[in-house]
Amino acid sequence: MRMTRGWTGLRLAAIALGLLAWNNPRAQADATTGTASNLLEYSVAGQIDKSGITGSNVISYVPVQNAMIDPTSNLPLGAFQVAPLPVGQTTTYNNTPFSLTIDPTGFNGTTLNQTPLTVTGELNGTVNGPYQSSVQVTFDPITQGSFALAGGTSTLSVLQNDHHLLVPSSAGGITTVEGQLASTGLSPDAAPVPEPSTIALFLSTVGGLGLRRYVMTRRQRVAA
Repeated sequence: MRMTRGWTGLRLAAIALGLLAWNNPRAQADATTGTASNLLEYSVAGQIDKSGITGSNVISYVPVQNAMIDPTSNLPLGAFQVAPLPVGQTTTYNNTPFSLTIDPTGFNGTTLNQTPLTVTGELNGTVNGPYQSSVQVTFDPITQGSFALAGGTSTLSVLQNDHHLLVPSSAGGITTVEGQLASTGLSPDAAPVPEPSTIALFLSTVGGLGLRRYVMTRRQRVAA
């Protein structure tokens, strides 16, 4: 009786392990390669023009490098940073143009070859030393904000498109910018192909069950 229960428990454990590995090869691949599935990988670069600036430029752009997000969620676009000015000094921004370049580089572990998206806008306002800022960021309407993704289309928009008041250095000096992707028509994930290690585990499970049946049959014949 104990031997029968032991074989039954072993059989159930082997079946559960084999089915789990067979149905979840993507999780194994992710753990091995470190690649997250169904995530968009992208980078953002930015440039602030020197025109329209009176005084020392104290505003810079902080880029985004090799970030990964869900393609239906908010899209961090980097940040503007305001550095402190010496006491008594002032810098004025008058329709100072800037541009951000968003480059979608990969999706679900597959490299994308898409034309980068461009977001433009202007800076207007004054930075007073050492810690005051009234500079606002205004974004232009995005004319080319869509790109092909997984059989569908993703379209970028900028959140709070009207104005962003830049945080003065007394409050950290960092103002983050976010966009949003509206993704439509994305095809469902293709059925994953089992890895060799998964196939080997499955075959080992089947082989073990076959061996167990062979041993039990021989014991029954000997007992008879």
